[in-house]
Amino acid sequence: MKAAGEEGLFDLGERAHLDIKRLLGNVDLQIFAVFVSPRYRPFHVLYQGLQLIEKFHQEIEKNKKYINLVLTKKDLSAIGDGTKAAALLAVEGGDILAGDINILRLLYRLGVRSICLTWNNRNEIADGALDCCSGGGLTNFGLEVVKEMNQLGMVVDLSHISERGFWTALENAQAPLMVSHANCRKLQNHKRNLSDNQIKALAQKNGVMGITFVPDFLSGDQAGIEDVLKHIDYVSSLVGPDYVGLGSDFDGTDHLPVGLEDVCRIPQIAESLLKWGYSMTDVEKIMGKNFLRLFQHVISD
Repeated sequence: MKAAGEEGLFDLGERAHLDIKRLLGNVDLQIFAVFVSPRYRPFHVLYQGLQLIEKFHQEIEKNKKYINLVLTKKDLSAIGDGTKAAALLAVEGGDILAGDINILRLLYRLGVRSICLTWNNRNEIADGALDCCSGGGLTNFGLEVVKEMNQLGMVVDLSHISERGFWTALENAQAPLMVSHANCRKLQNHKRNLSDNQIKALAQKNGVMGITFVPDFLSGDQAGIEDVLKHIDYVSSLVGPDYVGLGSDFDGTDHLPVGLEDVCRIPQIAESLLKWGYSMTDVEKIMGKNFLRLFQHVISD
């Protein structure tokens, strides 16, 4: 989900797809992504991003009896014990770095553990998915960012990046990567979705792809839960069930599939996968253990 702006994160009710109250009992680990509107680019992205990061920390502190912030491998080890939810802080869009590697180090100190290198458009790191006609990949600064993220123990997210940027990052990364929210281009021909070759290469790097619930990436405006299952099943058939997870994009989209209107509906995906013939072991991987494995590999002690 995208981190809330001026409202608290505990009980947003119908105003949001997800909050801390509804996480409990439904989701053990949630990525909270700080997203700065394009209207703040290029000069005020960092300022607005830092405001959101501080707001996020205030909310975690206020609700610390319900949710823990993930900063280290040790924090990951407590996930799933049923007492609290866990939050991993991410930034969606490397624009926030303003071309300065020291800002990356600062964000790490502030608790950020994943960065989506681009949003849809070009920044100092790479071209975005909507700049695919340029043929641009990672810049020299982008290569420096990937290297530094690997050294710090931050998860590189390749959602929203141009295809050439995807390949350049994958070739240069020294740790598994994720595509936190995208779907299969073979099922839905959208610029944000991945080709079969991209899915295979991500799996070969021991990365994980999160199937998003955004209808345009699934099948169109009339998408339902079955469309999510089809994309999960496609990845599982192509590379196996170890490299696919859930990347809902709750509160990052205006519309959701029928049957997945908010976070309380997440358990229905597990129930449906079991009915489709998936084993409990594989369902547990898809529902979260694959991403947990990746985080445990990448995030520092």
